[in-house]
Parts: sequence; structure tokens; C-alpha cells
Amino acid sequence: MESVNKRTSLKKSSDVNNKAINNNDLKNSEKNQQEKIIDKYTNFHKDQNQEDISEKQSQKKKVSKYKVEEEKYLKKSKDKNKDKKKEEAEKQNKNGENRNEKLKVEEHNKSEEKKETNENKENKQDIKNGENKGNKKNTENKQDIKNGENKGNKEIKKNKENNKKKREELRKEYEDKSKEISQKEEELNRRKENIKIKDIKFNTLPKQLSKDKKEFEKEKQDFYNKIKEREKHLKEREEKLLEKEKKFERIREFYIPPNSPPILIGLNNIGATCYMNASLQCLSNTKKLTEYFLYKYKSDKNKIMTYEYYKLLRKLWKKDSNNKPYSPNSFKEVLSKENPLFAGVAANDSKDLINFLLERFHQDLNDLNANNENNIENIGNLNHSNEMEMLGFFLNDYKNKYNSPISNLFYGILETNSQCNICKLVKYNFQVYSFLEFPLQPVNQFCFNQGKRPLFTNEGKNPDVDLYECFDYYRKIDIMNGENQMYCNNCKKQTDSLFMNLLYSGPNNLIIHLNRGKGAVYECKVIFPEQLNIYNYVTFKDGATFYELYAVVCHLGPSSMSGHFVAYCKNRIDKKWYLYNDAIVTLCTRPQQYYDGMPYILFYKAIIKSN
Repeated sequence: MESVNKRTSLKKSSDVNNKAINNNDLKNSEKNQQEKIIDKYTNFHKDQNQEDISEKQSQKKKVSKYKVEEEKYLKKSKDKNKDKKKEEAEKQNKNGENRNEKLKVEEHNKSEEKKETNENKENKQDIKNGENKGNKKNTENKQDIKNGENKGNKEIKKNKENNKKKREELRKEYEDKSKEISQKEEELNRRKENIKIKDIKFNTLPKQLSKDKKEFEKEKQDFYNKIKEREKHLKEREEKLLEKEKKFERIREFYIPPNSPPILIGLNNIGATCYMNASLQCLSNTKKLTEYFLYKYKSDKNKIMTYEYYKLLRKLWKKDSNNKPYSPNSFKEVLSKENPLFAGVAANDSKDLINFLLERFHQDLNDLNANNENNIENIGNLNHSNEMEMLGFFLNDYKNKYNSPISNLFYGILETNSQCNICKLVKYNFQVYSFLEFPLQPVNQFCFNQGKRPLFTNEGKNPDVDLYECFDYYRKIDIMNGENQMYCNNCKKQTDSLFMNLLYSGPNNLIIHLNRGKGAVYECKVIFPEQLNIYNYVTFKDGATFYELYAVVCHLGPSSMSGHFVAYCKNRIDKKWYLYNDAIVTLCTRPQQYYDGMPYILFYKAIIKSN
């Protein structure tokens, strides 16, 4: 520290000496400049004529004044230099003190770093010891887990045995209760006979017992009332037991145990009904829908269409049918009465049939009846440019309108957005969909008024199309101009606008219609996966986004209104693909055999269900 202080003091003294030398040089330079100026003036006056003497004298006076001013300026500059020297000396003293403090701080920091290194070494040793202890505990925990698994397997076996015992006990209880009911009925019959005997005896009594007779009649009425109450109670119990028996009978009738042969019943063609047969086979292989109709559906003959479909499913899933084909004559008759479009022998589109059946099933099975007029009045008071307000209104309306197995299985939510090109106002709308329609026809077969959009514009070519590419084009922005202008509430007139479709949520069962047009079929090959992921195309990410293919309607022929329809379905028993060609059902011998035809309608089921 003493050597450092000596160095700083020497530096300060050298700096002071250098500054003093520089100041002396400045003074000498200023004096030389003054002498040069005086010589210039003297030489100038010597060369002039004597006539200018008076002028010289006046100039000398001016020079004397200038000298006086210069002397004053020099005094001021000297005073300023002295003040600067004092300030610099004070700053140097302060810098020396700061350097000493910095050296002290550096020494303190070095000592603390040494302490920290020693503490880190000790902590590392403690960590190593803790890791060794943790490894020992992990090995012990693994052994405990293995022992717990063995115990769990034993408990599962015990639970299975206990469940078997409980089932046997329940059967015995049911048999005992049925015996008790039969015994009680016999007792009631005996009591009725006894009452009749008492009535006969009572009528033979003399007139003297008229008063006693009235009392006895009261007792008699009370007794009859008690008997009636008991009979009602017994009837209620019998009805409940009968309902349970019916449920068990329906489950026994249609329950298919694992590793059993599949039920493969074809449908006879009764006159250009291939479109109907293919559609019905795809719907019957929709697992959740068939389970509802076979196990939970309460038959109602007044709702003819759903009742006929229930009867058809009972024929298609009979265990003792030996896979004989069935003729759906009664179903076709009811269908032609309910919708004249499907009457007669003319060919029809399977997509139209599926859409009609789903709408009719929803109307017949829906538990809610909402007032649409009140909802229409409320829509007029909403702000259509507020997305969250429109979504909240739609979801409340959806809960009040839709509560059926069809809406729970096949309905999703579609969002349509439009923006005015003049005022840039955006309108949000939400609606329900049961089909996703991807038009594949060329431009000359396309009409904006029907709300359809072609995917490809190159006529004369039939490129291969990927299904994900169809999803990309589905949410592409359209320019609505000319005859397709949209009404703007802000501008209050028809304006050019931008239109866009978005999938807000996916259903539990997704049906995709590859629309090839009503005329000549646009023969492009659509490549679609067996496992479909629409996570990137859905706004509501917590719903159904991952699907598995289970049925395909294929079309064979030059146009959708002619040719032949077949169905490829994945059987829910053996999980193999089968070709349903009217009455003939054959096993698919190779994977993705449905590409042999022209895929027209795709049926996907959600692996992860939506709420």
C-alpha cells in the first residue's frame, strides 16, 4: 500500500510541473505577439510623410489605449489560470482517495471468493452423499411397487370371484321375490272368495241387524280400499321388474361376447335402392347409434320413421340370423311416404338420405322444445361484430334446443365470418352442421349462390387430392362481389365483402361429403387417412380433434344420379373391413380396398370425445 501511495504522489507532482511549464510558455508567446504588433505599427509610421504627423500622434494614442486593454486582459487570464490550477489539485487529491478505496474493496472481494469456493466444495460432497441415499431409497420403492402390483392382481381376482357370487345372489333374490309375489296373489284371490262368502251370509241376515250392517259396510269399504292400495303397490313393483326384465332381455338378445363370429347381414336391392342399402349399412355400423337404439330406445309407433329404423336394426343384428340377407320393404314404404323424394324406383343420392334420416331422428328423439321466435327477436338486438357475444348467445341457444343422441354424436359448430370492403366491419355467425361438404367439381359446375366452392380450377385434369388439402381450401377466404354481394348493416347496402368458413368444434362422429356434382362425376382421387387429425383446423382445441375411419360410401358409375353405391365398413366385433354390396357381404382381402371405388362419403369416429 505504501508503494502505491508513493507512485500516486509522484504522478501528481509531475503533472503539476508540466502544467506550470505550459503556463510560462503561454505567457512568453503572448508577449512576443504584442512586440510584433508594436513593430508593425512603428514601421508603418516611419514610411509616411511629415504631413501625416498629426495622424501618427492620434494612432499612438490608440495604441496606448490598446496596450492598457491588453494588460487588463492578461491580468484576468492569470487569475483564471490560478483558479484552474487549484481545482485540478483538488480533483487529483479526490482521485487518490478513490483509488485507495477501490483497492480495499478488491482485497475484500478476493477473500469472500475464497470462502465461497470452500463452501461449494463442502456442498458438492453433501450432494453426492444425498444422491447415494436417494438411489438406495429408489431401489427400495421399486421393490415395494412390485410387491404392490402382485397384491393388486390378487385383489382383482378376488373381486372377480366376489362379483360372480353377487350376480348369483341377485338371481336368487329375483327368483325368491317372484315366488313371494305369486304367493301374495294367491292369498288375495282367497281373500276375495272369502269376502264373497261373507257378502252372501250378510244378505241373509235379518232386518234387526240393519244398524250393524251399515257399520260393517264401512269396514268393508275400508278393507277394499286397503286391498286396492296394495294392488297398486304390487302393480308398480311388477312394472318396475318388467322394465328391468325387458332391459336384460334386450341386452341378452343383442349382446355379442368377444371372440364371437361377426354378424354380417346384407340388404336386398328392391329396385334401385343401392344408395339406401349403402347408407343404412354405414349408419348401422356406427357403434354408439346402434347401441342406443338396441338398448335404450323407447319404441314409439307414432314416430314412424325412427320406429321403422329400430325394427330394421333388430333384423340386422340378430344372433340367430345365419347372416341371411334381409329385404327392407317396410322401411322403403315408410320412407317414400315420409319424403316423396325417395318414392318410386328412381335413383337417388345417399348423402340426401343420410341427411334426412339424421334430421328426422333428431326431431323425434329431442327432449327440448325451444321457442325459435324469441331467439330470432333476441338476435336482432345483438352486436354481430362482437365475436364473444355472438358465441355466448349461440351456446345458450344450443343448450336449449339440442339434446338428443343425434346432436350428441353428429353435430358440430361452424363459424362464418364476413368483412365489408368499404367500412371493414366484421360480422360473426355460428351455426350447427352434421356434414362437412368438400366440392370437387370444376368451375363451370360451380354456383356461389348454393354456398359451395370448387377446390380446383384446372379443367380437363384429374389431380390427386389430399383430404388435408380439402380442409385448407374449406377455410380459404372468398371475395363476394357482383351478384354475390352481401348486405352490410353499417353501410346499409349490398357491398363487396370477404367471406370465410371456420370449424369452431368437431362432432363425436364426423361425416365428410366429397361432393363431385350432380352431373358428370369429376374423377379425381381423394387420398384420406384412416386416422384423421384436425387439431390445426379447429378453434376449440379441447373438443374432438383426433378421429378414426370406420365406414366409407363409394360410388361406381359416370354420375352421382346413376351407377351403383357400395359401402365399406369396419366391423365392431372382429375390427375387420367388409364390402357391403347390397345382399353380398365379403371380407376385404387387402388394406384400403375402398380406393377401388370412388369414395363419396367418409365416416369418422372420435378417439377422444368432445363435450
